[in-house]
Amino acid sequence: MKDCTYYDLLGISSSATEAEIVAAKNFLVKKFHPDSNMDTTFDTTTYIQNVLFAYRILSDPKKRRGYDRHLESLSLRSGKGARPKRNAPLSPDFTPYWEASNKLNDLVKKSSAIIAEGNAEKRKGFKLPIRKDKEQIPEHDGRLSKLAREAAMHISTLETAEIQRQYWCPHAMNWVLFQWTQNRDYSYDMLFAMYDGYMAQKKNGTEKRSIINANNQFQKDLDTLLSFSAVV
Repeated sequence: MKDCTYYDLLGISSSATEAEIVAAKNFLVKKFHPDSNMDTTFDTTTYIQNVLFAYRILSDPKKRRGYDRHLESLSLRSGKGARPKRNAPLSPDFTPYWEASNKLNDLVKKSSAIIAEGNAEKRKGFKLPIRKDKEQIPEHDGRLSKLAREAAMHISTLETAEIQRQYWCPHAMNWVLFQWTQNRDYSYDMLFAMYDGYMAQKKNGTEKRSIINANNQFQKDLDTLLSFSAVV
């Protein structure tokens, strides 16, 4: 965990009591347990392993004292003072928006598969129905219309939190979810700004292009899916 402390990972202050440490651990394990998030792309297994490791250190008084001395040493060597206390109000639960983005991405994948199926039928010589804009569409446009309506519901959820569309892709939402668990007093705007900075500074050219290309493809496929919302 080179980018955060164990306190950050559990979402607690460095002066947290034993009860607060236990409560934080129990909350995160329950919320992000792999068995409860089997349909997501977020690496909950690794995340929970990190949470439990941080808990084992901070729940043991001797190990915690040693870890605190280690943090103090790092702070002195870097010329930085002690970590400021966080008194700002906690940001709202980010997980409903993360879940909405995951469901939206699943719908986009399903619609892409249906469209690919229709294109395959077209190549085989099957006649496809004609939409109002004269474009040929898959035989199963009814399914696409249903998926589009479901997608609109999740989009509404994301727009309620004023999360910009460019961040609805899995990479951005997973990254921000992880940061939110560490910095619950940061606004969503700040967390997404942190993501932009992370992408600009910490990703090499190949990784960055791969993420951008995946996001561009998602945006294109989302537009295609939403175009079926008016199909009757």
